Amino acid sequence: MIKGCNFMEKEKEMAHYALDYALRKGCQQARVVFSSGEENEVEVRDGKVDKLHHSGGCQLSLGLFVDGSYSSISTNRLEREELERFIDKGIVGTRFLAKDPYRSLPEESMYYRGEMNDFGLYDAGFKSVDVDEKITVAKATYNEIVDERVISAMAGIADSETYSYLIDSNGFEGEKRRTLYMSTAQVSVLSESDERPEDYFYVNAQHWDRLQKDGIGAEALKRTLSKIGASRVESGVYDIVVDRRVVSQLVNPVIMALRGESLHMQSSFLLDKKGEKIGSDKLTIVDNPRQYDKAGARLFDNEGIAVVGMPIIENGVLRNYYISNYMSKKMDVPMTQANPTILDFALGDTDTAGLIRNLGRGIYVTGFNGGNCNGTTGDFSFGIEGFWVENGVIVKPVSEMLITGDMLTLWSNLVDTSNDPLDYSAWKQPSLLFSAVVVN
Repeated sequence: MIKGCNFMEKEKEMAHYALDYALRKGCQQARVVFSSGEENEVEVRDGKVDKLHHSGGCQLSLGLFVDGSYSSISTNRLEREELERFIDKGIVGTRFLAKDPYRSLPEESMYYRGEMNDFGLYDAGFKSVDVDEKITVAKATYNEIVDERVISAMAGIADSETYSYLIDSNGFEGEKRRTLYMSTAQVSVLSESDERPEDYFYVNAQHWDRLQKDGIGAEALKRTLSKIGASRVESGVYDIVVDRRVVSQLVNPVIMALRGESLHMQSSFLLDKKGEKIGSDKLTIVDNPRQYDKAGARLFDNEGIAVVGMPIIENGVLRNYYISNYMSKKMDVPMTQANPTILDFALGDTDTAGLIRNLGRGIYVTGFNGGNCNGTTGDFSFGIEGFWVENGVIVKPVSEMLITGDMLTLWSNLVDTSNDPLDYSAWKQPSLLFSAVVVN
């Protein structure tokens, strides 16, 4: 049990009852997850409160293993009689499904068996943060957005609290709780040439007292004004720096291609690439889940299997795929880990501003506007916006451009990484400098 986390005893008893009932009614194995959550949101427009939102709820989800078939069902009707009828119907329905010989609970030796730990990602004072305090912070953020060209502006505070409790018939029991706060601002302006650029800025934190509460509106305004006069540049092959805030657009296709599901469907451009060079020496990614006070930290996955982390890519060489318990059986390969947790990237010797100086001549990408990546081939085409750079100095804003190519070539052309990743993100992505990217 997580220290101090004894406020869900009634719900835990209900989860155990549901598990026992499912087994009595014909399941050979079963898993039960009780989850609850609360969300709040404050928005300020035109200096006044425009939106106050609160929502919350809970549900019980069951994984039913019946006579070789499997189904997952969930309900928010938690009275005992309603729950019994729901499980009865679920078991009957499961028997009509195709049998899946690879679907079963994990072996007991795979479970996490240590002490529960929230890794400092839960704010015990969540419910004591008054809505009036949030409104005050949102209004202060809004008041930072001062410019005669502003035609629309919004500032807001959002927060959430989540809890989950997992048990199964093989004896696993675990729980997890998290809180999250976000401060955001959005701005739209009207320029002399009748342009209407817009942009936003946000920060988040797991604790209210650690959330940055000033400078958000000013930064959103600065980003918006910097877009005035944006235009295309001549097509060509350029070096580019991709900002840390948006570089996930390029990282995500790699992570998706590493998943067992993509490999099994032969829809991964990284199929059969383990042990091979897939990027430059600058590309190193390590999955490192057990870090205190870091978003994404966890002890176990959605099945209760212990997660301990692993190298993903080392100096450009692919070391591991993401293979879940289920996919390992289906593919007849060793299990590694079902999903990414905290991704640590190898960092360079300079910050993002330093990468721009080292860029010389090219484009500093600060946003993506649509596009896609073919998961099977790795071919991509993404719309971009940002700034033209000459002699390491930002010269003018750029928009309505595309970058095209394939993922393996792109990552082989990774020249450098910054040393200033976003600390509040689970993926600790730095800004990245690539060479020879096709821009049109």
